[in-house]
Amino acid sequence: MKKEFSSASLKEALLKAADEFDINEEDVRYEIITEKTKYFGFKQREIHINAWAHEGIDQKELSSFINSMIDQMGLSLEFKLTEGKGFVTANFSGKDYKLLLYKNGNLLNAIQYLLNRLFGEIVGSKIYCECENFRKTREQDLSRLAHQHAKSIRKNGKRVTVRDLNPFERRVVHMIINKYSDLESASAGDSFLKTITIKKK
Repeated sequence: MKKEFSSASLKEALLKAADEFDINEEDVRYEIITEKTKYFGFKQREIHINAWAHEGIDQKELSSFINSMIDQMGLSLEFKLTEGKGFVTANFSGKDYKLLLYKNGNLLNAIQYLLNRLFGEIVGSKIYCECENFRKTREQDLSRLAHQHAKSIRKNGKRVTVRDLNPFERRVVHMIINKYSDLESASAGDSFLKTITIKKK
């Protein structure tokens, strides 16, 4: 069962969750509610998370579905499931891997979205899809971009808009901007791809 916790830092929020569930901190799984992140004063901030106790993941059904999906799409792909703290990664490889990465990873993102909608609650963790280190590289690029925008806004005061970001990409940008106590970021849009506006408070 998920419960919401808040604190001045992610570490403190996870400790609260571990105490509530009477488990070790490493057995806590969580998701950050970026829309509820608030700041008080100049340097203080409050972060909100949904957390739940990790009870182990049965990957058999998830693996079976992914195999069936690959077969139905007629793609030459393999995958490996690995478990991390609070997430499961499906790492794809194979002859047709470039199709997953075409147009900024649209198909890879679509598969990730589908898997989370169908199996997120079942496995009790966020599911990430990776291929040839695409997502890791994209995260690094977005982190650099967010820091650049933050410095620019602090200097000239002009807000910046970053368009067409999927949920994974929006989370990366929000997390970086949250490190700047004088800045704020907000998502807008009704589709899968949304826009983030970054500005001074």
